[in-house]
Amino acid sequence: MKNKRLKNIVATITLVIFTILMIMPFLWVGQIGVHSDWSFHASRVQQIYLNLQKGQWFTYIATDTFSKVGNANFLFYPSIFLYPWALLKFVFAPVTAYLVYVWLLFLATGLIAFYCMKSFTNGNIRQSIFFAIIYLIAPYHLYLTLSNYVLGEAQAYTFIPLILLGMWNILYRNKWIMLAVGMSLMAYSHYVSVFISVEVCFIMLICYFIQNQKVEWHKIINLIKAMVLFVLLSAWQFIPLFTDYLHGDLMRPASGFMLMQSAGDFIVSAISNDALNRGGIGLVLLIALIFGWMFIEKNSRYTWVYIIGVIITLMITTAFPWQYFANTPLSIIQFPYRYTSYAIVFLSIILSKALLNLNYSTISTNIVTSVILLAFILLYAGSIYSDIARNKNTDNNVAILASSRQGKYKTLRDSSDTPIILTNTSYNKQFSYGALYGETDYMPIAAFKNWKSIFNRATFINNKETKVLQRSGANKLIYNINLKESSKVDLPALAYRHTSVSINNKVSNYKVSDRGTVLLKLNRGKYKIIVSYKPINLLLIFRLIAFIGWSGTILMCLFRYVNKRN
Repeated sequence: MKNKRLKNIVATITLVIFTILMIMPFLWVGQIGVHSDWSFHASRVQQIYLNLQKGQWFTYIATDTFSKVGNANFLFYPSIFLYPWALLKFVFAPVTAYLVYVWLLFLATGLIAFYCMKSFTNGNIRQSIFFAIIYLIAPYHLYLTLSNYVLGEAQAYTFIPLILLGMWNILYRNKWIMLAVGMSLMAYSHYVSVFISVEVCFIMLICYFIQNQKVEWHKIINLIKAMVLFVLLSAWQFIPLFTDYLHGDLMRPASGFMLMQSAGDFIVSAISNDALNRGGIGLVLLIALIFGWMFIEKNSRYTWVYIIGVIITLMITTAFPWQYFANTPLSIIQFPYRYTSYAIVFLSIILSKALLNLNYSTISTNIVTSVILLAFILLYAGSIYSDIARNKNTDNNVAILASSRQGKYKTLRDSSDTPIILTNTSYNKQFSYGALYGETDYMPIAAFKNWKSIFNRATFINNKETKVLQRSGANKLIYNINLKESSKVDLPALAYRHTSVSINNKVSNYKVSDRGTVLLKLNRGKYKIIVSYKPINLLLIFRLIAFIGWSGTILMCLFRYVNKRN
């Protein structure tokens, strides 16, 4: 028992050291080149951080970022796992805070992967450490975290092993709680990944039925239990989707299949092993894909793992007939390369099994393991080289953010989406700019059609553009207006289903203007107008239910753990 515990401690320390080595090159550079999804997520974190400074824990609308017009993407896009980043900003300089946050993601991903594989293999620590590190250094994971900053998927990536082990537990161990917990954590990260996870779990279920050729009702019942617990733990996340999004005539992310790659291009990109969305499984997992069947026992559980890994890899490419599914719910995924995370986890299981079998009678297991870990470090170093070079900017071929935006609305990057360097001193200047991607998501459609006047914060009084003093508070926009006559006032504040307006500290009715903003009819006089978002009681109730659900689940798991130890 002591030897087993010691091995667990050594494995955990190994992962801590490995993840520190992963982030250290970026910390040494001390600046980052950003583009693509960065502005969207950084602006969300900045708003959360500013609201926390003001004592407000929950953020509903953007009042200091996203052009200060009350964008409500916080209601429709998960944000709970952005809070660690926001809290780190109280301790570290901005760039450092992000990199420490990524390290925490790496550490959580590695530890979850390790303990999930340890459970799957009934305690094989060596295979589990191999799996965790392969899963960590997969190029697509690095693309999500350090290259293109696709943080919703990056957070979701952390919990994929938890979901797959949860489904395995239902099918083979008569346990159901882990699947509910994994799916709930996924829902707190990225909705599309929840959809894909359900697909993958369904594939696993079909494979199980093919193998066993019978329906076992107690497993179906356990699956239903997991679904009920998932709803209790995560329903609060979806309440605004039903109350504000589905009935709010809002902009919706485009559906369909975009940026698809042929199987040939996928293989070539995988060989390069760069941190990209193309060929994101990387070189070693490509080898596992092609030769993995040679390293597994036939008709074992690894056979099904390999088959599913091959199927999902094909789904990343045009080898899968996506064109026939353009008008189906599958189109919600947008980019077939999003299946890469799931291909990685299955192929990593196969590769970790193959590496476990690398034993030599004349060389100790510890030496073989050390050589493999060193090879992983070298592979990782090659994958991140271009991102380190971009961030370091030795040749000064990357633009450097030098000043805040002046004048009309402008995004941080233009349509070419080339990177720009942020330092700790210039970091906050980025928030005077708009986000190239994501800023118009979840806006009222009418507002999207009139985005120029809204993003430039134009107020119209009796249809005439007028300068109005605007201030930002936590979840509220404050306007001070002095009217010399009765007027129609069209404020640059987005109007959602549960937007609330108070005039001189009294809640007031309002109308929605032709540009999807708050419209008021006011008499002559001085006014202090506050536009905010009022969460409905149902959201607060389901938050409380989730809190009780999490508390009960954690206590039950601790009780079982203590009983098992005794």
